[in-house]
Amino acid sequence: MFCILSGTIMTFKQNLGSIIHCISDARGDDSSFADAHATFVQDYCAAQGLYTLKEVYDKSWPDEIPYPGILQMKTIGCFPGRQFKNGTPIQCPDEKDLKPFTTVYHVWYMFVPFYFCAVGIAFYFPYTVFRHLSGIYDIKPMLNSLALDIGAYTEEDISRRIDNVSRWLYIKLDPYMNNMLPYTQIVHKHSIFYTVMLVKVMYLATSVSIFYATHRIFDQGNFALYGYDVLMSIPQETSYKVMDTIFPKMVGCEINMWGRTGEQSESLLCVLPQNIGNQYFFLIFWFLLILTILSNCISVIVTIFRFIFVSGSYKRFLATSLLNHEERYKLVFTHVGTTGRYILLLCADHSNPKIFEDLLEIVCSLLIANYHKRKRSRDKGHSRAEGVGTKGRHGLSFVDSTV
Repeated sequence: MFCILSGTIMTFKQNLGSIIHCISDARGDDSSFADAHATFVQDYCAAQGLYTLKEVYDKSWPDEIPYPGILQMKTIGCFPGRQFKNGTPIQCPDEKDLKPFTTVYHVWYMFVPFYFCAVGIAFYFPYTVFRHLSGIYDIKPMLNSLALDIGAYTEEDISRRIDNVSRWLYIKLDPYMNNMLPYTQIVHKHSIFYTVMLVKVMYLATSVSIFYATHRIFDQGNFALYGYDVLMSIPQETSYKVMDTIFPKMVGCEINMWGRTGEQSESLLCVLPQNIGNQYFFLIFWFLLILTILSNCISVIVTIFRFIFVSGSYKRFLATSLLNHEERYKLVFTHVGTTGRYILLLCADHSNPKIFEDLLEIVCSLLIANYHKRKRSRDKGHSRAEGVGTKGRHGLSFVDSTV
């Protein structure tokens, strides 16, 4: 929701107002191209040429530089005419012998609205995966049958609904509890656990990937520690320096053009008001991403613990359905697997406690009866296997005395 709202606000800001405002460094020069073609210059710089200088961020401002990452002239290596305190003049090296400044271009701000929309879609995708893999569409009609007001229906209508739902639940839960095939016991019985784990891992991977991708967007500063650095700088009242390092409000621009004397270049100083809002939007976004990553990590661990320790889910099941503990309830709940427990918890959440208790009585009786029937069949099969004789030395068959 935050991503969609942020993207919408930034889209309106970019389309309803001027993105940047630029002035030329050719002070008093009536022939300044920027002054004569202000609209063209601002559109050109907004689309192509905004930059700051990486090495200049280390300078103290406003003492040594006018703005973070900005020099009056991009190519200046030293200041001619300056002297040391003892009066010795400073010898400026040849410009060709100096290493050029590292130019950091800022064009990402144009894509921020689309980026936030893409992030919102990325977070919604795991939810669509869960809806299609969890089988919730198969359970919805049954849940609608349970969500009824007892006073609005006759006892005959309620009994008929309970019979229909109990039949559906028995058909759904019986394979989980009584089918001993390896595929059913390993895969089908716990399919909801695998689906939930997949979705939670997808959420965790999505949040980490978005955090890393956001960090990689900015060539200057460290977004990975952005929120932490801002918090640590608040007591020193220097948070604006941390923000302006990643989101500079003042940037440079150069326009190359053909003039009377050939190729000419004009340097501009531009204010980027979009970054005033970006500083705080991304600060909130940083904290939300950190909280999302932590909550997803905790969620993955909790899901694994719930799969291993069934007793906690069973207590929640009793509390939700307002039931007292009975061994038959526990027997069914622990033997139907995570998929069956998920269905039972959904039924308990969406039905009247009295209706669910009557429903559970019927389903438990059917499941336990079939459970014991299958168990007796397996015991007889084992007894027959144990009673098969082994031939002795003279070809006689000896039968186990327990048969």
